[in-house]
Amino acid sequence: MATGADGGYTLSVGGVQLAAQGADVAAGDGITAASIDTALTEPSTVLTALTNAGITVSGTAAGGDLKFTRADGANLVVEEAVTGSPAAVNGGIGKGGGEVNGGSSTTAVSGISLSSTDASPITIAGSNPALAGLTAGTGGSYLGGTFAQDANIASGIVTIDSTNNTLEGIRDAVNKAGLGVTATIVSDGSANPYHLVFTSNATGANASMKMTLSGDDPDPADSALVDMLTYDPAGTQKMTQTSAAQDTKLSVNGIAVTSHSNNVGEAIQGVTLTVTQTGSSTLNVSKNTGTVKSNVEAFVKAYNDLNGTLKKLTGYNAETKTGGALQGDSTAQSVQSQIRRMMTTGISGLTGDITTLGQVGISFDKDGTLSLDSSKFQKAMDKSFDDIGALFGAVGRSTDSLVSFTSSTSATKPGTYDLSITQLATQGALTGASALAASTTIAANTTWAVTLNDGTPSSAKNTTNVTIPAGTYTATELAKVVQSSINGASAFSSAGSAVTATIDTDGKLVLSSAKYGSASNIKLADVSGNTVDSLFGGATPTAGLDVAGTLGGHPVTGSGQTLTGLAGTDVEGLKVEVTGGAIGDRGTVSFSQGYAYQLNNLATTMLGKTGQITSRTDGINQSIKDVAKQRDHFADKLTSVEARYRKQYSALDVMLTNMQATSSYLTQQLAAIAANR
Repeated sequence: MATGADGGYTLSVGGVQLAAQGADVAAGDGITAASIDTALTEPSTVLTALTNAGITVSGTAAGGDLKFTRADGANLVVEEAVTGSPAAVNGGIGKGGGEVNGGSSTTAVSGISLSSTDASPITIAGSNPALAGLTAGTGGSYLGGTFAQDANIASGIVTIDSTNNTLEGIRDAVNKAGLGVTATIVSDGSANPYHLVFTSNATGANASMKMTLSGDDPDPADSALVDMLTYDPAGTQKMTQTSAAQDTKLSVNGIAVTSHSNNVGEAIQGVTLTVTQTGSSTLNVSKNTGTVKSNVEAFVKAYNDLNGTLKKLTGYNAETKTGGALQGDSTAQSVQSQIRRMMTTGISGLTGDITTLGQVGISFDKDGTLSLDSSKFQKAMDKSFDDIGALFGAVGRSTDSLVSFTSSTSATKPGTYDLSITQLATQGALTGASALAASTTIAANTTWAVTLNDGTPSSAKNTTNVTIPAGTYTATELAKVVQSSINGASAFSSAGSAVTATIDTDGKLVLSSAKYGSASNIKLADVSGNTVDSLFGGATPTAGLDVAGTLGGHPVTGSGQTLTGLAGTDVEGLKVEVTGGAIGDRGTVSFSQGYAYQLNNLATTMLGKTGQITSRTDGINQSIKDVAKQRDHFADKLTSVEARYRKQYSALDVMLTNMQATSSYLTQQLAAIAANR
């Protein structure tokens, strides 16, 4: 900025003077970018005046990004005032050092933002909306709307013909299609009361809807249905949107979070937030040490109850001078010793600092019962909380973040095993032979026969016809439409089968089964409309592969991304999932069986068909049966003896009766003889 002998210059923003320069000042000696920045640097009376006027400052003049903003959104005037002769001032806003400045005034017009709090349409009218920089709109339409297909939400075709072209018929056809949309009929009591209402079953901004109609080539779609049902947020809108789909938006520790659902699980790791209303609150997340302690106390009590029962059954009561029902029983004594030995042995395979009960304050008293030192247990939780669970349950840990422990069996031996991968699992896929064009038109009635995850022998339930909606799509849009159309087929969704469609770095369409392994495959065949080759260029699909490798040097079986240890090895039943990475050595997998898990396995084994307790119980029951048989046999023998004695007694009784009769006869005869003498 340079001023002549009679020149003067001032620069103001929003009525606040930023700088002034008197007469006869050479360029570089008066107002410069650096001097303006200095005037706007705290502490500064200029900056204070701007703040009081509701004007904020950002950027710098020297950097070329100096910006003034009114907090209330009102217009902002930037003014250059010049005094003196016409050529008395050179330079200034938008002018070079030698250019004459005759003064200027510029008004920065604030923007206008319109929003509806209840998602209802906003109508722009007035005598001349264009003069205000607005576009006229009508009720029920959304200007500047967009629609992006969400490949993860199923799309499909609903056929409307002469059999169902009533409101009730359309409603029932949409609901039967199972596309994640519910159709209802609502009456408002007017002269034409009935309205067909479509409601998405999902929540979130990605759950917005688009409805297009196409005919049966060469016949176009029915004009009445087109006029009633067409709805495209970015185009023709024959229906009125009464409630807009929107995401849950919140801020966690100052970080903006967006979720398609009111249940937000990704904001804080390991925590699911259920958002029911707007506002602010404070969330405290802490370890649930109270529940852990309660569970451990329950474990100690359960052991003491078992120990007390065994002691009562196997012991001798000196006061009553009676022994327990199992006193001297070898099986009961064996159970006691096995449990006690298990509880006093450290847990092998643990990688943490805690491997014994004593380290968490659980110890045996003189009478054989367990006791818990609460203070020591609390210290253990404070120091090694994550290791407490491993002390009681079955836990597997991997040193590779892409390898995770899935499950184990009672036959799995605790230990640390080296993991080596020789083959990663892959998905069955079909990749186009060449890149797709910038846009692709899908004709009406384009239908493919899709076979997904078929087995040997082939099953008809793994194949179904899928219709691809007609339209013109970019490559990315086409991938989304193909994916959602296939996943929307009930034959696949009910079976839990799905595909993913993407565009690779070469611009080719890639269609993959969501499943991994040898059971993952996909096949497409033409039915009508656009051919499969028109998109994939005659490419041949490839089947998926199972993960393969060894665990601790032992052979394993691969199924998809899961490796399972073979029977008869130390890793029998151990399952790990390998979700990525590279082939070769992949660190180690550690497996341990905590005390509660071991006790459960011991009880299961003892109570199994060939277990100690079962065998002993079977032996006792057999002895009871044998005694019962002996008792029955003895009873039968007593009955036989009784019958014999009764028979002998009866015979003796008859004999005595006969002898008595004979005696009477002889007495009479002897008496007669005596009388005849």
